[in-house]
Amino acid sequence: MKNLIEVSEIEYAYAGGIKAISNVSFSVSEGERLGILGPNGAGKSTLILLMAGLLRPNNGWVKVLGKETRSKEFEEVRSSIGVVFQDPDDQLFNNTVFDDVAYGPRSLGMDECEVEKFVNETLKLMGIPHLADRPPHHLSYGEKKKVAIATALVLKPKILLLDEPTANLDPRSKNGLLDLLKDLNRGGTTIVLTTHDVEILPDIIDRVILMNRGKILGSGSTREMLYEEQLLGEASMEPPLIVKLFTKLKTKGLVQKIPLTIDEAEKIIDETLKKSEDG
Repeated sequence: MKNLIEVSEIEYAYAGGIKAISNVSFSVSEGERLGILGPNGAGKSTLILLMAGLLRPNNGWVKVLGKETRSKEFEEVRSSIGVVFQDPDDQLFNNTVFDDVAYGPRSLGMDECEVEKFVNETLKLMGIPHLADRPPHHLSYGEKKKVAIATALVLKPKILLLDEPTANLDPRSKNGLLDLLKDLNRGGTTIVLTTHDVEILPDIIDRVILMNRGKILGSGSTREMLYEEQLLGEASMEPPLIVKLFTKLKTKGLVQKIPLTIDEAEKIIDETLKKSEDG
């Protein structure tokens, strides 16, 4: 698999010398689902903006689809990157939902018939065609989130960057969003998301980068990283509840394995009960 995103020894500081990113390097492969995990203030949002080319590193470089974000050539690939900000109000500024979703295609000079086709397809994908004529500021938070994602998806990007996409969503909306991201990934979209919610990672993410105070503390498969209780603790994070529970059960000799998902937990419980019955 080729790397769609390459980040090399980047540093970034905001005005006043507040350092947000320190010597960060990693890559993202085509078709990958990468999670950037860390507490508030870890530098996750800044990293999304740097990968999107909306901020430029003070040192080091970021390449997306082979184009460095500081180069003129980066404009050639910008439409291949969809970005979803943490706060949907930062992304919605037109009078109607339709116009917000249409903004990207129109800015590329698409014919209005083609714009309408792209927008309607995307609204249908998100399950919100009924919101097309609504003012975004009249929507619920969950509806705004869906519209913000629609603005990022309308140009069918190869890469989707999402900053805390499940923050402040109710469980049903959260699960629906995660299912959508899995479907998009199966269709070929590379997913990079930031989160401080360890509970969403097992079902959606292949690889985790753990950050704190602008630095990478570790990276590895989701399973590897979510079992690293000590490392997670260094970032003021904890393993998922199911891992914590089964770790205690294992220390008591009640189970032999530690699951990451509900499905794995059910299988382990069934196996344990069967052994108990057979014994």
